[in-house]
Amino acid sequence: MANKNMQTYKTLSFEHQCQPILLATEITSADFCADYIVYEHNQEWAIGINKHSQLTVNQVGDIVDFAGVRQSVNHNNICQAIHQATKKIQIKDWRLFGRVDFEFCHFAHNLKQKETERSLLELFVPETDIRISKTHITIRTMDEAVIPQIQRIAADCNNYKAQPTKSHKSMTQKDIVQCEEVKKYYQDVVQHAVNEIKADKYKKVILSRPAILPSSIDIKNSFIAGRKHNTPARSFMLQMGGFEAFGFSPETVLEVDTYGNLSTQPLAGTRALPSDLTEAKRLKNELLTDPKEIAEHAASVKLAVEELEQVCASETVNIAEFMHISERGSVQHLASRVTGTLTENKSAWDAFKVLFPAITASGIPKREAIDAIARFEPLPRGLYSGSILVSDQNGYFDAALILRAAYKHKSLSILQAGAGIISLSTPQREWEETCEKMACVLNHLVFSQENTPQLVPSSETACEEES
Repeated sequence: MANKNMQTYKTLSFEHQCQPILLATEITSADFCADYIVYEHNQEWAIGINKHSQLTVNQVGDIVDFAGVRQSVNHNNICQAIHQATKKIQIKDWRLFGRVDFEFCHFAHNLKQKETERSLLELFVPETDIRISKTHITIRTMDEAVIPQIQRIAADCNNYKAQPTKSHKSMTQKDIVQCEEVKKYYQDVVQHAVNEIKADKYKKVILSRPAILPSSIDIKNSFIAGRKHNTPARSFMLQMGGFEAFGFSPETVLEVDTYGNLSTQPLAGTRALPSDLTEAKRLKNELLTDPKEIAEHAASVKLAVEELEQVCASETVNIAEFMHISERGSVQHLASRVTGTLTENKSAWDAFKVLFPAITASGIPKREAIDAIARFEPLPRGLYSGSILVSDQNGYFDAALILRAAYKHKSLSILQAGAGIISLSTPQREWEETCEKMACVLNHLVFSQENTPQLVPSSETACEEES
């Protein structure tokens, strides 16, 4: 019997002749677009615009579901409660967009939260759901008035061009922060972590540092400029409330297809990827033979296998790819892929619970590493090393690890990067690794017109001057 309360989208599909990234940024600049998530995955640009209904989880673990009903559940059961809430969505063929802050992981590991009155997870069913391929655009919307506006944007798309970047002087990281103080603090906490690892408190921890920019980022033009120079596993751009961000994710936390086949993609071990091919090859060989990097990577893959065995039949868990080189913008990583098939009584949210946060953004064992991060890093990470995700009614689930990103709240613009610390780590090398990772975003930023410094960042210069 048909559900009389079930809502349906108005759907329209047509061809376009625009670069998908330019079409996506133009659509999200339209007057009707208040909140949005743009998510590039599997040769598709997905856009969720405005919130038809939403689910949130706050700092104390209270859930407000898609119907607006608040409930408190045991922290260990939050992901299961989210899965149950999605079953009650009254929209045919729904699709969710969402963001998950790093500190959401404290619930699963029974760790105290640092602050109150902050939403750690937000999922929404969009009013307008758009898919853009290389040649077609499909619009599903509850607001039919937006359809002709999107059609006009697509028709005019040949006129859209990314804003040209101007020729400016270089900006080093000394221009961004009080560099020596930041460098000393970061290297000190790296050494403290190495000491704790040698004392067998944990095996690995990822410690990060923020870099505050002196001017406001132009999010959309920075996203376009940065995407030209990056080869991400996923890319994203969002605006939710007063918060904006974009990034080029080097790996996925979790991928699940509609048949319950899942995979995760640990990346651990990093070197720069310079334009000079000879130097790039030298660094690649160095990465493949560095005992510290190999040990760090192997430990991450081992934990990924153990985590998948918690939600998959053990005989289905396999290492599909092991320790190949993955090129991501200005850096290269050791990369592996671990796969499995969900058991019948487990959902994608059960898998997300055990895999989040990514091993390569937290550490080993996870609980002890997350606790160390809370002790050593003075501020909550927020979206950094969290996740942006898309999921749907048929069980599809795709969650990207948020690294190589820029964040903007009102006039404050921030970059953040981290490095994996093990017993063989040295503070100087880990500092250099954070420089290399920031370069993926830092070197291609475009600033807003107002109060824009006549500078373009160059992290290569930064690392050379700080060494």
